[in-house]
Amino acid sequence: MDLLIKHITTDIIDIPIKRPHQFSTEKITTKSFMIVRLHLTNDIEGIGEGTTPGIWWNGESVETMKLVVDQYIKPLLLGKDPRYVEQILALMDRHIRGNSFAKAAVEMSIYDALGHVFQVPVHQLLGGAFTKEVPIRWALASGSIEGDINEGIELYQNHTYQTFKIKSGKESPEKDVIRSIKIAEGLQGYSAIGVDPNGSWNRLMTKKWMEELNQAGVEFLEQPLAPEDIDGMSDLVSMKRVPIMADEGIASIHDARQIVEKKAADIFSLKIHKFGGMRHTLKVGALAESAGICCFGGTSLETSIGTAANLHAFCTLRNLDYGAEIFGPDWLKDDLVVEPLKSKKGTLTLPEKPGLGIELDETKFTQYKRHKEENSWNTTMRQP
Repeated sequence: MDLLIKHITTDIIDIPIKRPHQFSTEKITTKSFMIVRLHLTNDIEGIGEGTTPGIWWNGESVETMKLVVDQYIKPLLLGKDPRYVEQILALMDRHIRGNSFAKAAVEMSIYDALGHVFQVPVHQLLGGAFTKEVPIRWALASGSIEGDINEGIELYQNHTYQTFKIKSGKESPEKDVIRSIKIAEGLQGYSAIGVDPNGSWNRLMTKKWMEELNQAGVEFLEQPLAPEDIDGMSDLVSMKRVPIMADEGIASIHDARQIVEKKAADIFSLKIHKFGGMRHTLKVGALAESAGICCFGGTSLETSIGTAANLHAFCTLRNLDYGAEIFGPDWLKDDLVVEPLKSKKGTLTLPEKPGLGIELDETKFTQYKRHKEENSWNTTMRQP
């Protein structure tokens, strides 16, 4: 049976979020996505999504993703057989350096299409599910101590989310550590808490406060130091006070190998976008398993499209010991699919319909699609 990639289109989507979200470098009120629609010669369509926390994270934006897919990836893949996924990934890597988020969106659309071709869910194309439910952790990022504590308690008491992660890094390292400790102490007795400074703390200050973070009940510390400070991360791991998670410092299987060799993390944060797709992500997960390292399912704050893709990949792992944080559909004011993926009592269940298990809502897609004349850097969308 001849089965080839016939056509690829991309669009940028902007969806408002329920409350402002504070990262270490910026506050956002709207989240942007690059949607890939890939058509096969048998007229089956696959949907993929590319999105980043922000251009500060790895240098990509939805605008660069669209350019890379339209101008460079599309000409490479037209006429190729989508069933040879590894060949397609090698082709993209050989011709295009980096741009992992754009590549992940394309791979996602291919797997969605293949799932419909063979009438199976994507996880079966990846080896099959090891688990079909994943506990989801909510990010506390209102920007205020009282706001984060109140939000966490409310979500916990309502049985919406049971575990949380504090987004930090906005203040100086010392003020930020103290703020994180206060929030963690405010939620002690309710839930286990992770802290994520996005690489904004320094080695000296982090080592100084490790015991206090431990006493406050912090379950893990995610990428406290700059990605390049692998020796510093090793020092923190050797203290054995709070488990150390690598995120920005692990963007490829080569990074993962170096971190394993230097014992620079107890936990790997896995994200299909930063590794360039589901297959590359699972390779990193397998390396972590071989080294006795736990995994955590990270997020790029996706719609239900990207959330479903993450879920299919994460559910095939044996070592997803810290659950995941793929809460995007609950965080956005709206979604792009007919039946959004919503957590129930802090848990997401794996879709079992063909492909990613989602159906694009064409009305919502049209409603939120960005037109060429719109200014993507409108200050109502991004507030420094």
